[in-house]
Amino acid sequence: MTLTQFPHVVIFIPAYNEEGSLGNVIQKIKKEYVEAQSRGYWTEILVVNDGSRDGTEHVARKQDVKVVSHTVNRGLGAATRTGMQRAFEMGADIAVKIDADFQHDPSDIEKVIQPILRDEADSVFGSRFMGGLQYKMPQYRAWGNRFFSWLTGKLTGLKVTDGQTGLMAFGRRYLSQFEIISDYNETQQLIMDSWGRHMRIVEVPVVFHKRTTGKSFISWKYPFKVLPTIIRLFVRMNPLKVFVPLGLLFILAGFFVAYSLFSGWQSFFGDATILMLIVGGIQVILFGLLADLVSHKK
Repeated sequence: MTLTQFPHVVIFIPAYNEEGSLGNVIQKIKKEYVEAQSRGYWTEILVVNDGSRDGTEHVARKQDVKVVSHTVNRGLGAATRTGMQRAFEMGADIAVKIDADFQHDPSDIEKVIQPILRDEADSVFGSRFMGGLQYKMPQYRAWGNRFFSWLTGKLTGLKVTDGQTGLMAFGRRYLSQFEIISDYNETQQLIMDSWGRHMRIVEVPVVFHKRTTGKSFISWKYPFKVLPTIIRLFVRMNPLKVFVPLGLLFILAGFFVAYSLFSGWQSFFGDATILMLIVGGIQVILFGLLADLVSHKK
């Protein structure tokens, strides 16, 4: 039986200035997945070098794996987008994303692959909080993760325990249509995009270790970049939930102004205001309907 008769798994590793840990990550993945013959699927490794200024690309090429490089640092979202696109072009049945910093254990890759192999999921996210952190996460990071996980879950109706995981897997059905609109972050975008495209989403427990090399991309800028992206995604995926209530609010305000005028209350508003509010509200609702039609055509 040839390899092509088994499911094809592409494990891609976005990397920015990770020469200190990337080689070890690749070697462990090779040992456990590429060289293993009994897992029921065959594996390739792809490194997405996101404009690194150190020896990251050299380390990757020395390991004899596929490498694609950005000429400048574009961000983790952009590197993940490139990895998923290239995995799809390589014919992957499943694409697995794992960080290059060795905080996620490559042994857990199997955990995110299996639900897709069993046809139970299209998008699988490894949860550090279900699997157990191996170190005490800084308080500001823990609070931030809880908030963005809560917000992502609130907007989607999903139970999200880890909205910033670096280990995830996607089936070919999702790879053929996914969209990452921001170059900065990736996890919340992929959860919301998977949900908006009616994919089957699950979380599985994974372990997480303390970083010993390199530097995290998360800084004080993180909330200011991520929050607008989450809002944009929600509006794009659910325009009716945003524009219909907003339009109705304008219309109700118009009727309230009209009632106040007819009741003889003193008001700074006139007939033109009533017309603007009611017509504006109708236009907002119509815009939401149009946006909903466009979003469902994708």
